[in-house]
Amino acid sequence: MSTFNISRRRFLEGSVAAGAAMTTGGLFAPAIAQGTTEIVHWSWLQASDGEVWTKAIAAFNQAHKDKGVQIRMELVPEEQYRTKILAATASGSAPDFGWGTAGKDAALAKDGVTVPLDDLAKAAGLDLADFSESSLKAAKYPKYGPELQMVPMDLMSLQPLLNVDHAVAAGLDPNAPPTDEASLIEWATKLTQRQGDQITRSGILMTGTGLQPAVTWGIVAEQMGFRRASDDLKTAAVNPEAGKAAMQWVIDLFDKHKVSDRNVTDRYKAFGAGEGSIFWTGPWTLAGYKEQGLNFKPFLFPKIGKEQVTYFEMGGLQLYRQKDESRHAATMAAVKWLSDNSFLWTTEGRGASPRKSILDKPDYKTAGLSWDLRGPFVEGMKFATVGEVPVPAGPDFTIYTNTGYLARALEGVWVGQKSIDDAMAEITQQWQQDLDDA
Repeated sequence: MSTFNISRRRFLEGSVAAGAAMTTGGLFAPAIAQGTTEIVHWSWLQASDGEVWTKAIAAFNQAHKDKGVQIRMELVPEEQYRTKILAATASGSAPDFGWGTAGKDAALAKDGVTVPLDDLAKAAGLDLADFSESSLKAAKYPKYGPELQMVPMDLMSLQPLLNVDHAVAAGLDPNAPPTDEASLIEWATKLTQRQGDQITRSGILMTGTGLQPAVTWGIVAEQMGFRRASDDLKTAAVNPEAGKAAMQWVIDLFDKHKVSDRNVTDRYKAFGAGEGSIFWTGPWTLAGYKEQGLNFKPFLFPKIGKEQVTYFEMGGLQLYRQKDESRHAATMAAVKWLSDNSFLWTTEGRGASPRKSILDKPDYKTAGLSWDLRGPFVEGMKFATVGEVPVPAGPDFTIYTNTGYLARALEGVWVGQKSIDDAMAEITQQWQQDLDDA
């Protein structure tokens, strides 16, 4: 199966010991004593991060076994999650809370599927002042009200991984990785291996279509000055010439510099098998590659354009509309506990913590995965700004997409069947319509 039909949440799933939620047919359900409040939680986490999240839910249940409340966690496939949430809410049987991605759920907020959280958070005693300003901003949809729509749980970015063995063999210093476009291409050229005209090892690991060229384009385009939408969300495709230049930059990886191979389909597997030397990805891959025994090292995304930026993603917990609104208070109390106790989640699970108090803990850098693996993903958050466009059609704008609108619109460019000008015109028209309809 090709990578762009596989969720990243399932990355190396076969090599990761399944948690309790996986071994009970997708259900983590402690025995519920009579008179105990059961809070229903839906989750789509299924790989190594799913294992850590299962531990977090189990820790809550253990801590509350004599306090009259327990969480029942149900696994829902990520690709089915939104459809099932909408159906469950419409029928009055929605879970109490679940996972969301900041910026992608504006339609849920607009339609009242998610619940505004400011008053609930205050009543539960959640210290919002302890959260980073950027995480609170990302948790809101200003067009549909000023309230929080999720409690931030993790902050993620894309950063490059380097195969250390490849670098050493090529005479490169893995402790001094590339920092700009010139050094990146120089490294990629030295790392690429060929047999005749055939690339046998990509200096920069790409796929011919799908997610990897789309997200690469999105990052490089914003570095060059392109913006998918204006700050007021009224104008689409600001500075289109920069967007076109970024498309050409991606094409040049294949056709000019010849450091990437269009024949790669499964990017995760290819990097793990040594078929690529530099691969930008997220922190969700670290535990799997470490367990595999791969000798790799992350570094900060190079400055290719005028500004050093990279992809931003924030995961958070959101509450859903209930017939019995009194359930929200108990649910918010549970979410507060999970946030307050998210040290494990942001040291072994994924991403950086949005909580200042957790980042300031003396053992934050020594707990969980080693800092040489986690560090660049935490430190790189300072320039991770290429997030989601917070409108109902936000999925059309996302650059981290397997088979979504943007991946489809750009596919013809990567395979030489659509001109760069035509692609930009098409994308601009669709995005402008999405903004006008917001």
